[in-house]
Amino acid sequence: MTFIKDIETTFAGMSLILKQDVKLINSVTLESWLSDTQPIPVLIPLHIADGITKIMPVLPESGLYPQLMESICQRIIGQKNILEWQSKPYQLTGVEVDSNALHVILISISTTAPLPATLGRAIHAQCFKWFANTNPILAENLHQQNSLPMTVSMQYSSRQKMQLRITLLKPELLAPLLWGLSSNLGGEITLAGVSCRLDKWINISQCSSFEKLAEIPSQNTIELQFLSPTSFKQNQNIQPFPLPELVFNSLLRRWNKFAPVELQFPQVEWQGVVSAFELKTHALKMEAGAEIGTVGWVKYRFLDPEQARIATILANFAVFSGVGRKTAMGMGQVNSKLRIKN
Repeated sequence: MTFIKDIETTFAGMSLILKQDVKLINSVTLESWLSDTQPIPVLIPLHIADGITKIMPVLPESGLYPQLMESICQRIIGQKNILEWQSKPYQLTGVEVDSNALHVILISISTTAPLPATLGRAIHAQCFKWFANTNPILAENLHQQNSLPMTVSMQYSSRQKMQLRITLLKPELLAPLLWGLSSNLGGEITLAGVSCRLDKWINISQCSSFEKLAEIPSQNTIELQFLSPTSFKQNQNIQPFPLPELVFNSLLRRWNKFAPVELQFPQVEWQGVVSAFELKTHALKMEAGAEIGTVGWVKYRFLDPEQARIATILANFAVFSGVGRKTAMGMGQVNSKLRIKN
């Protein structure tokens, strides 16, 4: 049995680690095993590989997880814990605690008809609806914030198969988001008038914390991939070219907005340069018209060691925070060639 680490930590979520067992002996269903916890957790499958299944028991707010953890620990001690999940027998082999602030969540979606290109406002509204399903006051508070602690975008494999990508910058947002969307997993939602079916499971593809990102070794050369159209406000105009000062000032502002005070950075007069790039402009259709932005990759070089250190941290943060304008409507999604610490 894997012991639970740091039970005093702040919870974003938790996962039960189940190993498939060939024998079904004196087993109980996972649902009934957790049924005396109030509220009863919603069970969301995360990952299945090599006979190992991860299940998230999701609660409507993160503050409820310590009580759930205590209840699970009491059940685990001295028991074999053979459980049934979706009519298959498993042995509970461990519990993982997620104390990370930063998450990338992927939800597979399929449709019977092609989705329209103007999805920015629809996917933005759908995420707020999930938060409102859990806590209307939280949803309203998020709606009124100028700098949202989340990004939302759609990644297409075809016109009728895609992944909804949601990133979160606060640990307390994971529980209400998953609780709110849980009733739609395996079912249908409507986006821009088109019926869409969600998969039964989610993928938390990346997670980290501000503390872990701050420990990443510095690099002088940083490559960022702009996955969706990216643009910036510059002197009351819209600038599509990702100049170093625009990119890293955008990231610095968001980092200082959400990172712990002791990890925040002073203002920087960036001296980085673009050493190579392959970019093209792309129009992202919005309900009010098209937004012009840049997609492609850029390599930045920083000769000043302190600026290189800060830029390295911010480049890893960009995967979660996005860059530039309208990141909660599909713009400014970024990937980094640097190593993110999980």
